[in-house]
Amino acid sequence: MSKKAYLVKGDFISSPKPDQLVLHEDATILVEDGRISEIYEDAPKGASDLEVLDHRGKLIIPGFADVHLHAVQYVTRGLGYDKELLPWLNDYTFPEESRFKDPAYGEVVFKDVARDLWAAGTLHCAIYSSLHTDASLQLMDKLARAGLSAYVGKVNMDRNSVEALEETTEESMEETLRFLEGAKAYADKDVLPILTPRFAPSCSDELMSWLGQKCQELDLPVQSHVNENFGEIAWVKELFPQSRDYLSVYEDFNLLPQGRTIMAHCIHNTEEEMKMFADKDVMIAHCPDSNANLASGIMPAGEMLDAGLRVGLGSDIGGGNRLFIGHAIESAMRLSRLLWFQTDHAYRTISFAEAFHMATAGGGAFFGKTGAFLPGYSFDALVIDDSAFTRYRPLSLFERLQKFIFAGDDRQIAVRYRKGQALAKPLFD
Repeated sequence: MSKKAYLVKGDFISSPKPDQLVLHEDATILVEDGRISEIYEDAPKGASDLEVLDHRGKLIIPGFADVHLHAVQYVTRGLGYDKELLPWLNDYTFPEESRFKDPAYGEVVFKDVARDLWAAGTLHCAIYSSLHTDASLQLMDKLARAGLSAYVGKVNMDRNSVEALEETTEESMEETLRFLEGAKAYADKDVLPILTPRFAPSCSDELMSWLGQKCQELDLPVQSHVNENFGEIAWVKELFPQSRDYLSVYEDFNLLPQGRTIMAHCIHNTEEEMKMFADKDVMIAHCPDSNANLASGIMPAGEMLDAGLRVGLGSDIGGGNRLFIGHAIESAMRLSRLLWFQTDHAYRTISFAEAFHMATAGGGAFFGKTGAFLPGYSFDALVIDDSAFTRYRPLSLFERLQKFIFAGDDRQIAVRYRKGQALAKPLFD
């Protein structure tokens, strides 16, 4: 479907700000060139000649944004959760990722990744591939063909991995340039490259320095990991003794571009790092499922929001075990309550509105004007048929949203719109 202007009717709800839920019950949105022009609480006047997409009685929410996941860990999600981060990487993750040297393997897996992201209503994602350039371009192709928006990273790793998943410094540089060149083919599909030093321990000083130079020269965004696990933090201190703390490693190598950096986990932060998050306008990728599964800790999400930081949600497949971001909303709320209890209320709990904001407008901000129903924003939306939940007794619009997030899944998503166009189920065969 491609229309210059049309009307959409339904029950709309979004969270433009962390402490805000905006409800438009039985309302109409005017969409022009894929963007929201106006929102009418009553029947719009002077628009009778426009086509109407009638979703009355259905819940319409912004599309989800997943700001941290690993496509090459899709097959191993759900495995090894009796281990902590570093043993889990060596025993499960690195051996699996080495399989993506084979293009035939990537072809099978990435088709399923793209289909499942579409099914889950994840219209925007920041996603890691492996260190293999061809696999990374394969992934971009599948996401573009599915109509999804994404930042895709070819991982850089020139040390501290298994033999089958390591590149020399020179190979990493050359292959990164080849990846960036190949990625140009997908720019008009909103599938873009992002520099991806896997995490500081996986990259030598020479490689980090080179990536920082490319970041500045080519104005590229960056994604990586920070402060996930105490063992990891101690290891980083040994490897980079000249840096003040873990986050400073990235800053020291010019890998914290202003407003264009995603840092995943961010659990165990110093006061100086919290200030740097704010100064550099870093997007915090909160990954509650992974943090719990690998016994890494609980990110103080309320503290992050109170500090004015940008926070989005990440499924972190495969440290996390569910792609549906509604599950991450649920987990973020649950873990905040556990942290509140275990610290004798030293950290506050987060509200439903805050968690829903992270999943939509919060993470969506990294991709532009998306994640809320506001004039000028892209019409990126999910139409939810929640009749199975409302057939027993009436529910308020807010209750319907809660019911979908906590008791629903992709089976209730009837239509997915991105840039105003309905996305058909991806067909690759």
